[in-house]
Amino acid sequence: MARVFDFTRSRSAVFRRAVEGFLLRAGLPFADVLSAERVERSFQKRGSLCGAEQIYSTMVVLWSFISQVLRDGRDVSCQAAVARIVVYHRAHGQTVPTSDTGDYCRARAKLSEAALRELTTETSADLEERADSQWRWKGRHAKRVDGFTFTMPDTPTSQAAYPSPKSQKPGVGLPMARAAVILSLATAYVMELAIGPYSGKETGETALLRQWRGTFRAGDAAAINQ
Repeated sequence: MARVFDFTRSRSAVFRRAVEGFLLRAGLPFADVLSAERVERSFQKRGSLCGAEQIYSTMVVLWSFISQVLRDGRDVSCQAAVARIVVYHRAHGQTVPTSDTGDYCRARAKLSEAALRELTTETSADLEERADSQWRWKGRHAKRVDGFTFTMPDTPTSQAAYPSPKSQKPGVGLPMARAAVILSLATAYVMELAIGPYSGKETGETALLRQWRGTFRAGDAAAINQ
């Protein structure tokens, strides 16, 4: 599984300490930040909620998946994720899963992308509103727009949606996507994200930016990274 952050190469000790503050807590991390009530509402809206009475409930799978992505080394494996869920259920006197990772992986694959997006934007917006006024730039909500590209596993589905760049030889390239994000300069949270094919009509960062017309509000200050 690809990691979104590689601690071995990063020089951001501040980020690492912040992440470890969540990962080293007892139980599954992020439960006090991303509440079960909020997760349930978002997934229920899309008809993709697995009940709290199940071993692999939506809440437990989501919290475990987030911690799995942010971990490093052996702790990033699905086996390690299942082991953490076992500890969590034992601590709460609940039925524990077997060591088989199949059920966890299938439950993780059912996480609604739309719900995950909503939870991300809702959480970042809440934090932005609660941010200390001293974190703002001259009293304004400062936001930075930036873009990047990324590759993904070479599957027929990914190639159909995100074709390899024409500069790569057919059959040897990887699907590539272009993404653009709005970052809060006060909290460093991702306020919004847009993803599209790497090349083609209306696939540039400016085109992706048009999807966020409702994100900026009066009084915001935006900076575009070039």
